[in-house]
Amino acid sequence: MLLDKPIAKNDIITIKLSTGEEIIAKYVEDTDASLVVERATTMAANPQGGLGLVPWMMSAMPEKISLNRASVLAYAPTVKEIADKFVEATTGITLAP
Repeated sequence: MLLDKPIAKNDIITIKLSTGEEIIAKYVEDTDASLVVERATTMAANPQGGLGLVPWMMSAMPEKISLNRASVLAYAPTVKEIADKFVEATTGITLAP
């Protein structure tokens, strides 16, 4: 039997909002009122027809974004391949395959 590891600080998570938006971000903390993340991104089509990551809030400081818990439907760890792309896009660090 596999044991699920709880989400920890700095894990890359995918968040589904009540608006239907899906956000990929680095987890900071979860409180009664908010879910706090860093470097929130969303997927968008690029000119070549593929998908890329773009900032979710273009004019906000990316280090700390608080999401109202009432608007968060669910969050879970992000698929490894997408989490790796998130790290590359937000830090410039290329991860080994």
